Amino acid sequence: MKYIKSLLALAVATSAFGAQAATELVTNGSFEQLSVASPLGGYLKVASGDTTITGWTVGSKSVDVINNAYGAIDGNSIDMLGTPGPGSLSQLLSTVANQTYQLSFDLSYNGGAYKDINFAFGTSTNTAAATSSSSPFFHYSGTYTAAGATTLLAFYSTGGSNNSGVVLDNVSVTVVPEPESYAMLLAGLGLMGAIARRRTARES
Repeated sequence: MKYIKSLLALAVATSAFGAQAATELVTNGSFEQLSVASPLGGYLKVASGDTTITGWTVGSKSVDVINNAYGAIDGNSIDMLGTPGPGSLSQLLSTVANQTYQLSFDLSYNGGAYKDINFAFGTSTNTAAATSSSSPFFHYSGTYTAAGATTLLAFYSTGGSNNSGVVLDNVSVTVVPEPESYAMLLAGLGLMGAIARRRTARES
């Protein structure tokens, strides 16, 4: 019975570890949730302050929700130059101070010369550039450390008053487990294996 309880405790701890690491902080990172019908095969202008894109705040002038057209990546994507732009998107995330997070997203572009996007995770800023307007798309992945209990994630168009620019999709932010957490997980898995082998040996 003692061994069974130990196995169950380790299994619960391992499950909790995996759930924490995989928890998605971004709401509607694929932009499929809209307060209106998706613009199937077309585009929908979303002006600054409009709440059409669930979970996101639109700033500057406008962005366009594009759907399976104009360089869209997967279903709904966002053309950051709007009609016209430039535009921005932001979302306030619940974070833990000094915790490291993995930020990732995909980029395409809708014609024109504006293939860059500026983005920020709190006070950390960076720039990425789309490399193709069709699959395979550019995939960005980087790690950032949160400064406090909330962190602003934001994306900014680098273009001017134009209608065709960089396209954003599949935004994700997840926890990066600390090295000691990996060590604890491996030790736990090893202990579970040892207990299982010991039980098998005693029963044979």
